[in-house]
Amino acid sequence: MKSKIVPLLSILLICMCPALLSAEMFEGDITVEAKGYGLSKGDALLKAKRNAVEKGIGTVLISQTEVRNFELQRDIILTKTTGSVKKYDVLYEEKQQDDIFYLRIRAVVSLASIKADLLALKILLESMDKPRMMVVIREENGNYAENAILDYLTEKEFELVDAAVVAVLMQKDDQLIQRAAKGDPLAAAQIGASNGAEYVIVGRVTKSLVTSTFLSNSGMKSGQANITAKVVNCTSARIIASKSASGAAVHISEDVAKAKAAEKAAKKLMDRKLFEKIVSSFQDMINNGIPLDVIIKNVANFKMQKAAREVLGELSDVVSVNKRSFGGGQLELSVLYKGNADSFSEAVDGKIVGGKKLSVTDVAGSRVVIQLE
Repeated sequence: MKSKIVPLLSILLICMCPALLSAEMFEGDITVEAKGYGLSKGDALLKAKRNAVEKGIGTVLISQTEVRNFELQRDIILTKTTGSVKKYDVLYEEKQQDDIFYLRIRAVVSLASIKADLLALKILLESMDKPRMMVVIREENGNYAENAILDYLTEKEFELVDAAVVAVLMQKDDQLIQRAAKGDPLAAAQIGASNGAEYVIVGRVTKSLVTSTFLSNSGMKSGQANITAKVVNCTSARIIASKSASGAAVHISEDVAKAKAAEKAAKKLMDRKLFEKIVSSFQDMINNGIPLDVIIKNVANFKMQKAAREVLGELSDVVSVNKRSFGGGQLELSVLYKGNADSFSEAVDGKIVGGKKLSVTDVAGSRVVIQLE
């Protein structure tokens, strides 16, 4: 688990002035100064706002000493500048050399908004039980992008499928692997599910070199890389996120330049792009319901399957029940449920349908198998 991050100044304040840590201190606003650099004035302003919000996060963490997964939360919180920066004044602006813009601002930051986001994210991650992720990235001459994504997710304390297992799979000249790497959600879901993952990140990396007179004279090589990836729910084969990013790096070695470019592209992909989309989808599932694939066996006839659907629909926290198929004594349903598969199983197990009892026999990911007996 990552250590908690508290600014040194904050530690000194705690030691010297504990009275400052009143509850009101973390519910109101603070005024901070922050600076930002960017390729445009707008980009510099955005970075200055983000820096202001980060200072606010540091202040809130003085009182939230047990907040976990700070780095994960930081990535999400810093994108919410409009919600946490209530107003700002530009103190100084300058266009520097190489067309770089510099801004210094004085901003009023809402501590209440930041604190609410931190607590909400903590609850969200605990509610999702840290789903197990699998990363399958097709890359020629290395797996630099895949390793960068694995490192990123490891820092966020996600449960991951062993990279060695993925490496063995990638060495196989298998149609399923090739389809998955190209972004086929059904193939990706099948591979992920067979290796115990709830979600799988699949994608491809392309690498190239860019030449110029300046680089040629200096003996350096400019590596370029582009990565496109999708996040697939292994139970439903539903794509929950799809993003792309590019990176560039310079090195005397052509291979090293390409490798570093691939790493940069992968980190850029995850940082506030793909990862934020993943967390947003988790939030949506917690708020509006998680889709569960429910199979009920030994359903004798049409009347019985209708009764089973009605019983499930009456359960607390069930948002909707939709029939996918019925035949051969098996009823397949898509259930939207505000909870997880285990809590749904506990709610449905033992319910009576037409004089027979529903008995949960198998739970894997978001798939629940029930016997009518």
